[in-house]
Amino acid sequence: MTGEPQPPHPTSVAVWGAPSPVAAASRFTATVGVKCAAGCPLAGHPVAIRDETGRELGRGTLGAAPAAGTRALYAAAVALTAPREPGVHVWTAAFPGGAAEPPAAGATAQPEPEPDTATALRPEPPATPQPEPAAAPRRETSAAPEHEPPAAPRHEAAACTFSFRIVEPPGHAATVTVTVVDGQTESPLANADVHLGFYRASTDAEGNARIEAPAGDYELYVRRPGYAPHTDPVTVTGDAAMRVAAVRVTDADLDDDQVWM
Repeated sequence: MTGEPQPPHPTSVAVWGAPSPVAAASRFTATVGVKCAAGCPLAGHPVAIRDETGRELGRGTLGAAPAAGTRALYAAAVALTAPREPGVHVWTAAFPGGAAEPPAAGATAQPEPEPDTATALRPEPPATPQPEPAAAPRRETSAAPEHEPPAAPRHEAAACTFSFRIVEPPGHAATVTVTVVDGQTESPLANADVHLGFYRASTDAEGNARIEAPAGDYELYVRRPGYAPHTDPVTVTGDAAMRVAAVRVTDADLDDDQVWM
């Protein structure tokens, strides 16, 4: 006997790491995160990014473990190609929902081991007749009720939009490399948002964000959940590298801070 079917768990979707502006027709990557309201594991589920017309532009698979610094936020990096038309574009990241644990792909049955040839061809000795054992007294038993295992929880589909600007490839752009580290431990900080005016990028695993921008005066803005925002005036005259020591203020999770849109 099974109970009443349970309603699907609510989910939420976020996007981060997409640079803006993006040079027309260039390749870039955005990270899509999905979280179940009940904290269910979502590893292996697909996510997709679509343009304003609903056309799918890229697809990814949620990772095997929650994103670093989070409790139940599963993420996937999605490779994308920027449109050729300059201007602001609004795309959608979508999670289709489904069961908590999708079936493993590519699972195949294991072949039976082949018998040893010598053993297989060896004749069996004739069986010696054995006396039949006395029949045991019959006991009346009642069949135990069978219980089906509970079905895996299902999840609602969810989506969110994100926007970015497309610009013509700059003719004489400088590359500004911003390295963000923890102010106490000096360890690099990944997934920090780095803005240079309206140009922006996210730091990689080594704490580096690279932004291409024309020469000029900008405000550098660095933000990462759990750290105080950092601002500095910056003048770009050519390729440059700078370092930001972020000051920790809380132990906020990535999925509890400003990543959610």
